[in-house]
Amino acid sequence: MQKPSNKVPVTPQRAILLSTALLLAAVVSSCRDESLVAIDADAERRLREASDSIQEPATVPLLNQTESKYQGTPFTADSPGLNQPPTVNPTAEELDYQARLKQKLDADRVIREVTSVSPPPPDAERFNLSKSFQYAIRKSIEYRVAEETYLLIALDLLIQQHIWSPRIFDTIKPQLQGVNVSGSQSGSAVNVNNAQSTALQLVNEFSARQKLPYGGEISASILAQASNELQQAVIAGQANSIDFALNLNIPLLRGAGLVAQEDLIQSKRNLVYGARAFEDFRRRFYIAIFSDYHDLVVQQQVIANTRAQIERLRLIVEREDALVESGRQVAFQADLAKQRALFVINTLATLEEVYKLAVDRFKLRIGYETDKAIVIELEMLDLDAPTIDPGQAIASAFEWRLDLQNARDRVIDSRRKVDNARNAVLAGADFFATASLLNNPNVFNGVQLSDSFNDWAVGMAIDLPIDRTIEEVNVRKAQVLLEQVDRQFVFAQNTAAVEVRQAARRIDRALYTLSLQDKNIDIARNRQTSIDTAPDRASPRDRTEAVEELNRAENERARALREVQIAILEYLKQTGQLRVSDDGEIIASPGLQVRYRRGPGLLAQPYGIPPA
Repeated sequence: MQKPSNKVPVTPQRAILLSTALLLAAVVSSCRDESLVAIDADAERRLREASDSIQEPATVPLLNQTESKYQGTPFTADSPGLNQPPTVNPTAEELDYQARLKQKLDADRVIREVTSVSPPPPDAERFNLSKSFQYAIRKSIEYRVAEETYLLIALDLLIQQHIWSPRIFDTIKPQLQGVNVSGSQSGSAVNVNNAQSTALQLVNEFSARQKLPYGGEISASILAQASNELQQAVIAGQANSIDFALNLNIPLLRGAGLVAQEDLIQSKRNLVYGARAFEDFRRRFYIAIFSDYHDLVVQQQVIANTRAQIERLRLIVEREDALVESGRQVAFQADLAKQRALFVINTLATLEEVYKLAVDRFKLRIGYETDKAIVIELEMLDLDAPTIDPGQAIASAFEWRLDLQNARDRVIDSRRKVDNARNAVLAGADFFATASLLNNPNVFNGVQLSDSFNDWAVGMAIDLPIDRTIEEVNVRKAQVLLEQVDRQFVFAQNTAAVEVRQAARRIDRALYTLSLQDKNIDIARNRQTSIDTAPDRASPRDRTEAVEELNRAENERARALREVQIAILEYLKQTGQLRVSDDGEIIASPGLQVRYRRGPGLLAQPYGIPPA
């Protein structure tokens, strides 16, 4: 008797299925990167459409420009720190603190270092207003987080859109299977040897699904199977089959209608909300950057004023020393002038340190390297104060503010959720239809199917609403949430009205302060002139106080100019009128002139105050 062979015969069906499996694996592996590129392009297109829908064609975030280039691995690598992250925390005994040696400071050297003006490094990068904003939108962590939040909303929409597109699946399953061959026949005799055998089986299930717009799903699947015994103990032949099935399910009550598309509808609306929120952030970010920049300019001016004050005090000290040497003045009067000068020098050192810290914080905010030097150019906005009609300003805020539009539309979302909760209370009534087309095992050779449906069914699946307590509770929850969102919208409107009024008052207050400081500067200069024309009639205290009052008035005027411009920007934002381009410029509306003050004397330039 010939010994049975252990080789598996290569049938056409098995060869086709194995080749298909290898081909699909190669295609999936090679197309992975291309699919990510397509996802990036689709997400960017959705973001542009959302930005255009709110009339804000600003540059949208780009997925292929994210800083993180880590693509991930299919399997997490095991490492010692995976379950227990390492911590570096030495004990106090392991620390090495070195105390500075006590020594007498050279006061004159310290004064020279504080009062001397050191030029910036030659490689220091210069920043103005527009460049600061341009750099911030490219490098700022705060801006990047806002971009990524917007991107995630777009990716959520892509997921929902893919769920509602035709979806194709293919599962290939090779397996070894135990086969009971006892009682198999060879000719006319029953072979009882080798009652258990092993078979190689290859199953390939190919299916396609499509969700229907108003509920339900239609699907089609092909199931192909091919198997052979590995040990030919009996002549059992091959077992091959192909099944083709169609399934249709359509809800008529519960789950029917637009409730089926709720996740897709909400994702589309969320993308619009994200576009509004991102643009609202850009406007607030613009004001924050400009506010910080104007602070730096004002601090530069205060430092310059303090240096000028020290120079005036130095002249007073020299004069008093000369009077003391000539015997025309007592010594304590000269010491009084020196004491005032030392106090101002100490103030200058503090101002310099505060300015350096502010510059470092500004570099952090715009994403610049903190160990590199920058030069803040003397530049400030010079916007004219608006004519304000309180009622019209509040009405404009209600209509134009993007955050209020989001709050308004979320009320609509909450109402729709109540409708969807009501739908869930209904009875279930689903129409279904199935049909199977089977191959004929007797004539199977390759892929040959019968020409008629061997198995089909059409019917209704009815789920009576006997227990709907949970669904009814969900209706009540949705109604309560609707009331909450509605109240939040009313509160947001009232808050916006308060913010508009506050912004308008802030402009008036800043203009009033600016006018007072102009008068204070005139008074201080007149006082200084009077002292200079009759120096013998003024004491050293009078001279130093006159210098200090002039310096204080000039500093307060610089702060008032900055406050006027920030107050105007804040008013434009609160009323929904601020428009900012990606190059760091304000997009001027009719009647709004965007001007700038530049140069060392920018804060000394007069500001025109409109008549009351």
